[in-house]
Formats: sequence, structure tokens, C-alpha cells
Amino acid sequence: MPKSIYDRGLLKPDEVATLQRVFDEACRRRQAHPESAEARELALTLLALYNAGMVDEEMLTEAVGFRRLEPKSA
Repeated sequence: MPKSIYDRGLLKPDEVATLQRVFDEACRRRQAHPESAEARELALTLLALYNAGMVDEEMLTEAVGFRRLEPKSA
């Protein structure tokens, strides 16, 4: 009998929902379009942190939701 998707290490629906909320909030805070290059990097970072064990939604939001500082003009 084939293994379920959960036994293969894929995300459960509630985990996907958590990651989506964090991603959406981080994009909002950074003012990044969800399909931008910055958002893609954000998503990869978010997944890496989650897979490394950071599963608390607030911690994830704080880790990836900061707003990058714009370079100062001379």
C-alpha cells in the first residue's frame, strides 16, 4: 500500500494555511508583490525555517516579516 502524503514528509493542510498567513503578512509588511523575486526568496526562506523546526507562527512572522531598509540617498 502506498504511503500517504503525510508519511512522505509533505505539509498538512493546517501547516500550509499557517505558512500562507505568514507569507501574506510578510509580503504586506515588506510591501512586496506576492509574485515578485523578493517574495520568492521570502517563500524559500520561510520553508527553510519551517523545515528546520521553527513552526510557531509568531516566530516565523517576526523572522521573515521585517521590512528591508531602503538605501539612503546621498
